[in-house]
Amino acid sequence: MLHLILNSPFQSQALAEALSYLQLEDELVLMQDAVIAASAPQWSERLAGIPLYVMQEDLQARGLQHRVGNVLDMAGLVALIAQKGSPRTWGG
Repeated sequence: MLHLILNSPFQSQALAEALSYLQLEDELVLMQDAVIAASAPQWSERLAGIPLYVMQEDLQARGLQHRVGNVLDMAGLVALIAQKGSPRTWGG
C-alpha cells in the first residue's frame, strides 16, 4: 500500500500513526508540510530504511534539503499511484 503523509510531524500525529500501520510491502510519500520530516534529524533517523519518497516541489517551496528518502516529482507520483493503486492519505 502507498501512504501519503500531508502534515508536519511537529503539528500532527499523521506520520507517527502511518508508521504504526506500515507493512513490509508499504511505501510512504511525504508531501506538503510532511516533507519537513525528511530534513529533521530526529525524523530522518526514524525513517531510515523505510521505502520513502519526498515530493520535490514541496521541498523546494519550503527551501528544504532532504536527508532521507528519494525525491519524487508529480509525474513520478502519478506513476507510483498507477503502479501501487489507490493510496491511503494521512492528514489533510
